[in-house]
Amino acid sequence: MNTEIILSSVIATATIVYTIVTIFQLIESRKVRLQKSTPNIIAFLKSAENHIAMELHIKNFGEGVAKDVEVNFIKDFRRFNNDEQYFSSVGIAQNGLNYFPPNHFFKYYVGSMVTLYEENENEKIVVKISYKSLDNRYFSNIFELPFNQIFGQNYSSPPETYMGQIPYYLKEINSQLKKMNVYSENQLRNKN
Repeated sequence: MNTEIILSSVIATATIVYTIVTIFQLIESRKVRLQKSTPNIIAFLKSAENHIAMELHIKNFGEGVAKDVEVNFIKDFRRFNNDEQYFSSVGIAQNGLNYFPPNHFFKYYVGSMVTLYEENENEKIVVKISYKSLDNRYFSNIFELPFNQIFGQNYSSPPETYMGQIPYYLKEINSQLKKMNVYSENQLRNKN
């Protein structure tokens, strides 16, 4: 009789543990499924690859498609000191965007790095980006993008474009070949 009670208790405990684990797995799979459909649009500044100009990027880093995208420049900026080139006059700010797919981005030139450093070092762009996911969840973020955070941070490794990546990777290959050559020479010396 005691054996039956112990066996029943073990089976009941295992069933409860199994049920709890299953519930956690369901919660986790729901979170993963939600992440796969969630857009994440971000605005950021960066130096152009040639390090001559500063760029404003608006990119969907999320895995889901965004819809009904609105971009409002709360603190606007006159690009290249041209009165006709305010950020608030670019297409996405004027007309919005019906759909913004994952990993898609827009790039806008801000101005010359030298001019921005000398004349607008303490300036910033403030942009509000609002959008919905395909299942109508609403997102809204405000990004403050000070210019002075970009100065002195001009290089990306590896470079973004193919033309920049060619010399970068050739240099990497060359350094690996030199290491292999030194290793081979050391092996030959050790044999002799």
